[in-house]
Amino acid sequence: MTSVANKNEFYNSLSPTGKRIIAALIQSAPTMEREFPFVLSSLQHTAGCSKLSVLRTIPKGERAGLFERKSHEAGRRHGSILTLNKERCERFLKLHTEEYGQSPVTKDERYQEHGVTNADRYPDTIGNSHDRKDRDAFQSLNLEDNADLLFSRLSDQGKRVFGIISGLADHAENDEIPLVIQSVAREAFCSEVTARRVIKQGHENGFYTKSLHERGPRFGIILKLNAKPMKRMKELLQAFPVQADTENACKADRYQSGVIKHDRYIDRNDTDLDTKRDRYPFSAIADHVKQAVTPCNSRADSNSESQSETNGDRYQDLLLLDRQKRNLSGFKENELWARRLLSLSADDFEILWPRLHAEKFGPNQIRQIVQHRLPVDESVADIENSLHAVEWELEHDTFPEAHKGPCNYLFATLKSKGTWRKPVGFQTPNEQILANMEKEKTVIRKIEKLEKQQTKEAKLAGQDEKFEKWLAAQTPEELTQIDGRCCPTPPKTDQSKRTWRKFYWNKNINRKAA
Repeated sequence: MTSVANKNEFYNSLSPTGKRIIAALIQSAPTMEREFPFVLSSLQHTAGCSKLSVLRTIPKGERAGLFERKSHEAGRRHGSILTLNKERCERFLKLHTEEYGQSPVTKDERYQEHGVTNADRYPDTIGNSHDRKDRDAFQSLNLEDNADLLFSRLSDQGKRVFGIISGLADHAENDEIPLVIQSVAREAFCSEVTARRVIKQGHENGFYTKSLHERGPRFGIILKLNAKPMKRMKELLQAFPVQADTENACKADRYQSGVIKHDRYIDRNDTDLDTKRDRYPFSAIADHVKQAVTPCNSRADSNSESQSETNGDRYQDLLLLDRQKRNLSGFKENELWARRLLSLSADDFEILWPRLHAEKFGPNQIRQIVQHRLPVDESVADIENSLHAVEWELEHDTFPEAHKGPCNYLFATLKSKGTWRKPVGFQTPNEQILANMEKEKTVIRKIEKLEKQQTKEAKLAGQDEKFEKWLAAQTPEELTQIDGRCCPTPPKTDQSKRTWRKFYWNKNINRKAA
């Protein structure tokens, strides 16, 4: 009887919000026999209360022995791990049912009479928390199965990513499908970070094996599918369909209806309408930008054929456009280097690189190299330093053996690679300037140090001269009196007496005079 009274006492000590929080926590557990992950934000929106109320109530339930809590092994952002006490939790739910009925009072019931919608207060789906209606359906899943367990933890965005993968799997050859992360994120209406995280979870749980595309990261990744778990995931996606993967539906999940667009985003004046759609994939672009350009014909030209559609010119291929944007700054720098190289004359070669000029390497060869590399967006920034390096090798007789001469060898190397290996001991003109500056700074520091030392020595010499004059002017009685002030015992040797007298003079005579 005492134990039952203690349990009832804990229940009665809670506020209605606290009871609702504990009841929602117990009911969110897949099963009472096993531990399960728990996130504060999910319980906050399920119980329809503030995060502070959840933080205050959870420790009370833990102290009452309803459950045990420990930190998640993946870190604080993943929440905690709870293990329920089945007997006490069932007793708590029984008391809650007797007081409030079959289910805890939810935010829908409390706010319905006031005409307040969910969008005005708490969205049903935030981040990785599941919809409340789907949570009841997840309790029927076989959580012992790896596919069911992962499915129960996926957000709507994660399910849309797996839906895209399952759709591509139907037409896969040799159970391999190529994926580009940006395209998957755009189609699933989620961020690239979310898409990468979901794909990584599928790889770690054995749904497929992820590898980099053989042609490089620009072409995405390759997924080698595992038929059995992917089949189960497809069945789950069909049994528990997610919200329609449209742009407006995703916005409804993330943004409350009471918040209008201008409260969140400041309008941007985009000067480049050709790339606006690619830079802001979720923004609402004006209809006149998306529509085809209608040619304006005069009456005189009414019988002539209309001009062709220009959308194909303005909206280029996404991959090519993305590459152009990434390389825009590099292209400008490359073009500046090309202009610099093309401005070199034969006189410049004769002055800067006389040995190369003697080998018949000059502006004509540079022009051919630039014209070969610049159209395909290959760098020409290191060619000038390469010419300095080759000049240094010719001067020190370290140039490699070339059957057709240094000119042909150098021309072929710069045309294909755009650079020349840096010889041991060679420094570019800029590096030589920096080295000379460092040497100059070292010399200046040594001079300053020497001047300080000389000043210090001159000062000490002046003090010694003043001390000697003062010491010669003192009578034996005055010196004896000064020696008697030494603590704890007067000095006895000549060296100790001189040391003490100089200390006394410096402290009482020299400093006061200064």
